[in-house]
Amino acid sequence: MSAMAFDFYVAGRSWLHQLDPRVKLAVVAGWSVVFFLWLSLPLLALALIAIHGTLLSARYPWSRIIATWKAISLLLALIVVIWPLFDKTGDLLFSLGPIDIHDEAILRGCANAARIAAINFIFIIWVGTTDARELVRGFVRLGLPFRWGMSLTIGLRFIPTFAGTYLTVFDAQQARGLVLRGWWYRRIRQMLPIFVAALVSALRASDQLAMTLESRGFGASRQRTVLRDIAMRPADWLILGLTMLLTVGLIWLTLTHDVGRDLMTVW
Repeated sequence: MSAMAFDFYVAGRSWLHQLDPRVKLAVVAGWSVVFFLWLSLPLLALALIAIHGTLLSARYPWSRIIATWKAISLLLALIVVIWPLFDKTGDLLFSLGPIDIHDEAILRGCANAARIAAINFIFIIWVGTTDARELVRGFVRLGLPFRWGMSLTIGLRFIPTFAGTYLTVFDAQQARGLVLRGWWYRRIRQMLPIFVAALVSALRASDQLAMTLESRGFGASRQRTVLRDIAMRPADWLILGLTMLLTVGLIWLTLTHDVGRDLMTVW
């Protein structure tokens, strides 16, 4: 697993990069609700294809998409494997001691894994094409206090830094002969030097960040000014209106006509 999998933002000048961050946030929130309601494996697969097509149309690097798939592959595999152990819907396929595996339960596990993947990649449309300054301005223009918006943005942007630090320390310890073996509690004890070194690096980074923010006037009592403010364009209003109309329509169809609720069919 590479630290690249945690670094989502890629600079660019595509139509998705130029879209207002508030519009992208609304799109992500609306479609996340739709994905939570859907159980249809074909619809979720089509949604994943559409999301990937959207990212590629914005020239989002394919290498970043592959790195993200690698980062979440273990979680998706665990969902597919563990779900049938507790779900007893469908016809019995086979029994392994006290464990009964049903056919529909396996499909439900795949559908839930596809749902998690779709929600993950829909968030990349937002954080992967939005600059940190635009993220902060978007939060502030939505009414969130500047401190809160800045804190959320710093959290998103420092995930790759801390992940990269952990991986660097882990590789250095392995080069010095660290071998993780034994039961899980022994592995945790063997990883304590890695955690300590990563924590020290994180504290140093936070100290530098604090000095950087202070030098730029963060927390000053005066009214803040901005160099480049964001404003909704006609294209932003159009995409927002069409997306919200489609999202509300799909939610209404799902709740009233069970569209997307059947496991293997669309309707």
